[in-house]
Amino acid sequence: MKLRLHPILVPFFLILMATGGLAFYSLVFTSLLFHEAGHIAAAKMSGMKVRSCTIMPYGGELIIPNRNFYGRRQKLYVAIGGPIATAFLLLLTVLFEFPGNEQFLRIQLVILALNILPILPLDGGQAISAILETEEQKYGVRSAFLLYSIIILIAIIFFLLLGLPETTLFLALALFLLFQNISAFKFRKYEKAYEELKRKQLTP
Repeated sequence: MKLRLHPILVPFFLILMATGGLAFYSLVFTSLLFHEAGHIAAAKMSGMKVRSCTIMPYGGELIIPNRNFYGRRQKLYVAIGGPIATAFLLLLTVLFEFPGNEQFLRIQLVILALNILPILPLDGGQAISAILETEEQKYGVRSAFLLYSIIILIAIIFFLLLGLPETTLFLALALFLLFQNISAFKFRKYEKAYEELKRKQLTP
């Protein structure tokens, strides 16, 4: 399995270096790695093969070959694996005192709160999508949920614009998520065609 860093992390590092927050982001980065380890563990326990993991500012993205051919329960387990790992870190932070405890606690709360938001591609959105999707309505449900996520993110972006410059990092993250959802929505028909072709090839 390959581990990658998304290029979007570069401006985040530069902003934090300019503001003297690189040490803080090292704690964030460690927390993100642990969060993704939860996803990877859940995927492997569910019988999924993980090809690669790309670390994003909010968590990560797992590349699982033929992911949509797995069952809803397996997809749900993978979606909640990360939040469970973060919740475990949060519990340890509450139970044990150590230097930087309060800062580390806030980091876990932000990562957990962010990832359980019910929008794609965040874990909350992935979990809801896995629950709602059926074999007959899988593509229709995903298209509708992508459109819903785009609308919610546009509203969030307008709200974050009111708080500039304090909301700069969150605004950059929201714009990144919006771009991901727009790209996924534009290419949803090609994804469907590819999956149907792949299914025919796998069916004897």
